[in-house]
Amino acid sequence: MSSNYQFTNNAATTLASGISNVATSLTVQATTGALFPTLTGTQYFMCTLQNTAGTTYEIVQVTARSTDTFTIVRAQEGTTASAFSAGDKVQLRLTAGEI
Repeated sequence: MSSNYQFTNNAATTLASGISNVATSLTVQATTGALFPTLTGTQYFMCTLQNTAGTTYEIVQVTARSTDTFTIVRAQEGTTASAFSAGDKVQLRLTAGEI
């Protein structure tokens, strides 16, 4: 595993506003960005986005975090870039690619 992977325990929140399938950033609920790792240089972490129905999910690579706004690389680990709505889940989960 690369030392550039960053983790925190139990980091989970929801989207503050919706994103399209081509968005390169997302914003989480106010103050909850602090639950996720602080990144420097080439560090990153993986997040899973999941709609409230639990029918659509996507793994994204977060390459920067500024308070509650994450810069993301879409459609990681074989997932498909999808649109998500305000209130959908944003969680730091262990993924197969990280193992």
